[in-house]
Amino acid sequence: MKKAFTLFLFVVAAVWQLGAQIPTESPIPVSVRIEATDGSARVLDYGKPGGWCDTLIQTVSGPIELAYGLDELGNETDSLLCDSMAADLTGKIALISRGTCEFGWKSLRAQEAGAIGVFLYNRAFIGEDSGGPIGMGAGAVGAQVNIPVIMLSKEDGLAILEKLDAGVTVTGFFEVRSFGGPRTAYSYQTPQEAIKPLSDVGVTFINIDNGAAIPSLTVSAEFTDPNGQVSTLSETLTDVQPLSVNTVVIADSYTPSAVGTYNVLFKNSVTSDELEHSFVISDDHTFAHDNGDLIPNTNGTAELDSAGFVDGGFNFHIGNVYRTGPEPVTATHVTFVLGNHTELYTGDPSSDVLYINIRNADPDGNGSIPNPASFPGYNGLNENGGPLIPIASTEYVIQETDQDFQFTTIELPSPVTLAANKIYLVTVEYDGSNAGTGFPPKFAFGGETPPAGEVGSVVYYGDSLRINTENFFRKNFFLRMHLDGFGTGTSNPLDDSKVTVSPVPASKSVNLELSLDNVAPEVDVRIYDFTGRMVSNRILENVQKGRFGFDVSRFANGTYFMAIHTPEGFRSKKFQVQH
Repeated sequence: MKKAFTLFLFVVAAVWQLGAQIPTESPIPVSVRIEATDGSARVLDYGKPGGWCDTLIQTVSGPIELAYGLDELGNETDSLLCDSMAADLTGKIALISRGTCEFGWKSLRAQEAGAIGVFLYNRAFIGEDSGGPIGMGAGAVGAQVNIPVIMLSKEDGLAILEKLDAGVTVTGFFEVRSFGGPRTAYSYQTPQEAIKPLSDVGVTFINIDNGAAIPSLTVSAEFTDPNGQVSTLSETLTDVQPLSVNTVVIADSYTPSAVGTYNVLFKNSVTSDELEHSFVISDDHTFAHDNGDLIPNTNGTAELDSAGFVDGGFNFHIGNVYRTGPEPVTATHVTFVLGNHTELYTGDPSSDVLYINIRNADPDGNGSIPNPASFPGYNGLNENGGPLIPIASTEYVIQETDQDFQFTTIELPSPVTLAANKIYLVTVEYDGSNAGTGFPPKFAFGGETPPAGEVGSVVYYGDSLRINTENFFRKNFFLRMHLDGFGTGTSNPLDDSKVTVSPVPASKSVNLELSLDNVAPEVDVRIYDFTGRMVSNRILENVQKGRFGFDVSRFANGTYFMAIHTPEGFRSKKFQVQH
């Protein structure tokens, strides 16, 4: 059975995202690069329009020219292109500086002057914005723009401008490729107890030839497991039309089994293009979309700009979607990484709170989330109508001692059972209306790994909920969901009321108080740092009730987890060490 979907020119779906496609809705992979007559050449990172510009389906290239606006007398003004008309840009890619007026307005002025594309660059960056590539709103006239538009970093824009000033000809390329969007696992890291068949393995193939159909096209996915064993899946399409976008889903599924990293190589029978993808099956009871590579700087975070944050009601939430396997599992903790604790902290606990929620993202049980998805709120996920109440909730109050880019792991008030073969949405939510500072939270990315799952793996909420946004931030959120046994290898939960850890924070010692139903011959107590490294291990014998002290005077300041293994079950408790 062939599972393939074909889109033709200008077919779009309304999702706001940022990444390696032009525009937002285009499923087509595009490389933006430059070549100069001084022999230099580069591939550029870029941001893109949020829901405007036509779908780019063929490569566009041309000489780059700094765009100037004209005053009423026809004199050149500046490169902001905010005036009523622009100098002649026929056949050129316009280089335009950010600032003063809307992105859509600048782009339309360039289009009207004959430009075939626009390179905006982030010269006039705002506040804490690093000058890197950002997403771009349409403004009042962006819907009229039908040439490709991207946003470059300040650094890349000024580098091009320097070459132009030196008399070097620089050619820009919006280069459409035939192969993109590989899809393999439902999350980059899946715990062993949640393994399920990967039945949505696929890739996007574009026939960029405007004249000839492809009689037969075979797409293959070659899986290499952690033991070096290779399995290949394939799908064949016939009569692939010119200028068509073909989202191919391979009919056969692949079920991983061994713990470790899986590498997937996608090939096709028509072009030499190849795509590599990877995912991990872990034994540490953790779901994750990030690959563990934390980038501690402003370019490693995702946030709305200040204006968008305020206009959206001071809301900015992030979320990851995770699928369970054929057996129920129990969630116990959530981990996230915030890049601006110090900026958000006000000293008012009611202002400095982050809300952590887990929701059933598929309450009707049809195995999918609405697609496309842009809803006023979370209730839109409930296709049966009515509210979508979180199945687990807790909160975290930002502390003055918190460090930016620290791993923050929150224990749920009580373990929550996740049903088999379901879809769950984990969110960290911030409402800045009480703080009133206008600073949006900056949540951290995890490495350069492309989105590891199906549509809807990454979520954000500003003025509305957007779930089909795996390319919105170009990387994946550090937002992990942990199951029972996290860091310990044990899976039976111990009632929270039977365990108390104090004081929090601790300086010289931390106390464990137990109240078990029966005498335990042995209780195994292990202390882990936030990276999962065990730093202490102690066996308590013949224990039922009592308080036991643990020396932490030599521990570095930071977050630790005490994992308590008893015959009645396991419980992990977080505590802080602060000398």
